[in-house]
Amino acid sequence: MRMESMINSKPVIKVFFDQSKLKETDIKEVLWGIEEEGIPYEILPVNIENAVDSGYKASVESSLGVGIGIDDNTIVLHYNKLKKDSPLFIIKRNSDSTKIRSLGANAARLVVKMPFKEM
Repeated sequence: MRMESMINSKPVIKVFFDQSKLKETDIKEVLWGIEEEGIPYEILPVNIENAVDSGYKASVESSLGVGIGIDDNTIVLHYNKLKKDSPLFIIKRNSDSTKIRSLGANAARLVVKMPFKEM
């Protein structure tokens, strides 16, 4: 990342989702979970191979170190201090809405160092 973009970027949780298979409305529960905890996020529609890789990339690009990757089957919460293949949480995209929203909330709670919501 260039120094200029680091200076101009605000601290956000990055959310990468597969733009070839999903719309922003398909990921609203995750976003609502983050919003409930009061942490800003940035949504980036990208072409991704899988949620684990995109979640890791999102965490590395986030100045907060927290990223979420979403493909057509999976939602992943990743932290930049973890190994690429070891995300914090992996859930199915067709999980119930409470579980999906909790994953979003847990992304925000990771930032503020609060205990995670039960999933």
